[in-house]
Parts: sequence; C-alpha cells; structure tokens
Amino acid sequence: MLPPVGASVTLVTPAVAVEPGQSVSVTVKVRNTGSVVDEFALDVLGDAAAWAAVEPPTVNLFPGAEAEATAVFRPPRAASTPAGLVPFGLRARSREDPAGSAVEEGSVTVGGYADPHAELVPRTSRGSGSGSHDVAVDNRGNTRLSAEIEATDADQQLKFDVKPPAVVVDPGMAGFAKVRVMPAKRFWRGQPKTRPFQLFIKPEGGLPITLDGTLLQESVLPPWFLKALLLALLAIVALAIFWLFLLKPSIQTAASEAVSSPLASLKQDVNQALGNAGLPTMPAGGGGGASPSAAAPAPPTPTLAPGVTAPPVTPPPSATPDAGAVIPGLGTPIDGSLSKTAPTVTFKGTAFLTDFLFSNPNGQNGALVVLRNTTPLMRLRLENFRDYDVHFVTPIVIGPKDQLNLSLVCESAGECDPAVLYSGYLRP
Repeated sequence: MLPPVGASVTLVTPAVAVEPGQSVSVTVKVRNTGSVVDEFALDVLGDAAAWAAVEPPTVNLFPGAEAEATAVFRPPRAASTPAGLVPFGLRARSREDPAGSAVEEGSVTVGGYADPHAELVPRTSRGSGSGSHDVAVDNRGNTRLSAEIEATDADQQLKFDVKPPAVVVDPGMAGFAKVRVMPAKRFWRGQPKTRPFQLFIKPEGGLPITLDGTLLQESVLPPWFLKALLLALLAIVALAIFWLFLLKPSIQTAASEAVSSPLASLKQDVNQALGNAGLPTMPAGGGGGASPSAAAPAPPTPTLAPGVTAPPVTPPPSATPDAGAVIPGLGTPIDGSLSKTAPTVTFKGTAFLTDFLFSNPNGQNGALVVLRNTTPLMRLRLENFRDYDVHFVTPIVIGPKDQLNLSLVCESAGECDPAVLYSGYLRP
C-alpha cells in the first residue's frame, strides 16, 4: 500500500488588480498534507498564464511542512491584453503522485488604457473643385475606442464633408473616414493657392489628436488653356487658307477637265450626225452649246439575262473593338464582386488584383474579411464606411489553385447587403 500524498494551496490575496505594463504579486502558501517527503511544481492556469510566473517554480516539503511562493502577474501593455476581470488558478502538482494536484482559484483585474493614433493620407490634395483625403484611426489600446472627426480652417476659405463623422474601433483595429475638402470660392485664372486646414480626432474621454492638411486650389482654366486655344485658332486659319488658295482651285480645275473632255467628244458626234443629215452643225466656239436644261448622260445600266437578278451590294465590314483585348505587359482586364450570396470566386489563370471597392450602402454594423483561401488579406468593420476604395501599387496575386473568399458578419437587422468589388488583370 502506497503512503498517502497530497497538498493544499492557499492564496493570501485571491483578488488583485494591475495596470498593463506593470506587475503585481500574490503570496502562495503550499502545505504537504501527505506522509512522505514530496516535491511540488507550481504554475498558473487560465488566460493569465501567458503573462504570469511563480517564483520559485518548485518547493520540497516534509510531511506537514508549509512553504511560501510568489505568483507574479505582468500583463503586457498591448491591444491583445483584454481589460477587465481575468480569473486564474494556482496549481501545485506532486512529484510522487503526478495524477494528483491541488488548485486554488483567484482573479486579476487588468486596467484599461487608451492609445489612439491617427493619420491623414494624403496630407496635400489639389484640384479646382475639391480634394479628397483619407483618415485612418488606429486603436492601440485595450478598450473600444469611440472618436469624433471634425475639420476646420482658420481662414474660413474651405467647406468640409466628413463621412462618417465618427468612428468606433475595437482594440488592435483601425477605423477609416473620407474627408472631402471644397473651396468656398473658385477662380478662373491664376497661380494655385494654398489652403491649410486641420482635422481634430476627438476620442471619448481623451485628448484630441490634431492632423494638419492642405488643399492646393487650382484655377478652373488650366495654365495651358489659352496657349491651346491660340494654337487651335491658328490651325483653323491655316486650314482655311489651304482650302481657299490650294485645295479648292485644284479640285475645280480637275472637275473642269473631267467634264470638258466628254462634252467635246459628244459635240463632235452630234455635228457629224447633223452633217450626215444635211442639217446645220453646232458652232465650234461653244456659244451654241447645250441649253441649261440639258443634263449629263446617265451611266449605262447593265443588261441582265432573263431570270437573273442583280447581286446585292454588300457594305464594307465595320471594325469592332475586341472585347477581350490583352494589355501588353499586364494581361486581360477582369472585374467582379463578392457578396453574402456569392462569397467565393476562382480564376482561370493567375489574377493580379489592384483595386477593391467596399460597399456598405445601408450602413450596417458587423465585420468584413477578404481572404485568399483561409488567409485574411483585409479586415474592416462595416460601421466604419459606406463606400471605401483601396488601390494597391503591388497587386494581390491569386493563383489558379487559390480562391478569393469573403467572410461577412452583419450585426444589424435585415438583409446583409455589403459587398466587395474588385478589378485587376488575368494572366493564363
């Protein structure tokens, strides 16, 4: 019969609190309740085990003896560290009886922190009517971030359209908004004017983040417009002179020569016929020419055999553009869409996708993930956009054996209608 073995574990402070990036210690008392000398291995169970350690990790105890150890909790200051109550278990395992162990439960309350970051892309836009900017709000904290977006300019020369005016971003994620900047007044000609403005990202309960941007307002008429107009007028004048003094006289001379030769031959034939009939002939000078009502002889009509019809006149074929034209150096252009009803697409070749348009017309809540097979490529929150387009300088490559998939989860009531439109080119 084996001697009895066992242990008891007691936490001096079963509930503690700690801020991310800091540490907290808990004293652990371990007693050998068996009748033999035993060694006990101490460790932490649960979600807190990833950032907890016990010092020392093992204790040796005589029967009835008791020892103390320290459990240290160090949650990292990262978005992956959840804020709130995190339960754990402190386990003591006997070396003499590996199947038996004692566990004492406790909890660690991890504090929450906010770490918002924002970026304006591009910082400078240009145009005569408006400029477009994208705002990216990153949540590097461990709690959900709610932030409002406001725009203003000190000179009151601009108008702004921010969509959406507020974003909600989960920890470790990013929210996006479109900012359209429009000048209050336009001008027709002149040098571009610099219009500075500022964006304020106002997180709930935190200090605002200021982003500086610029609209380079251009004139309605581009600088080259007057030069192009002058060149066009000079070209029209040159064409008119060429027509009046060179081309038109040449055409008239050629037409006169083409008509005079058949008329002279006809006049000769008529005079010969009149002479044979004993009638006076037409004068040679052309003063007794044909009357104004005389018309030029019509071309002879070909005579066809009985029962034979003239062949139909076939118009020349018109050239039509090739719908599947191949762009040299790229491939065949392609486009398509992914939705809740059609979440998967494969390609007959290698697809190079350069543009994505994310559409959420009804402003639903939830998450949208674009995957290549099972690997996520892009992940967006639905409430962060209505229409959001992305262009890649380096294309996303989807092989002939790969699939482009859409994972779509809607938290709003009603039909889930967000979609992803893609475009690029295909190589066999």
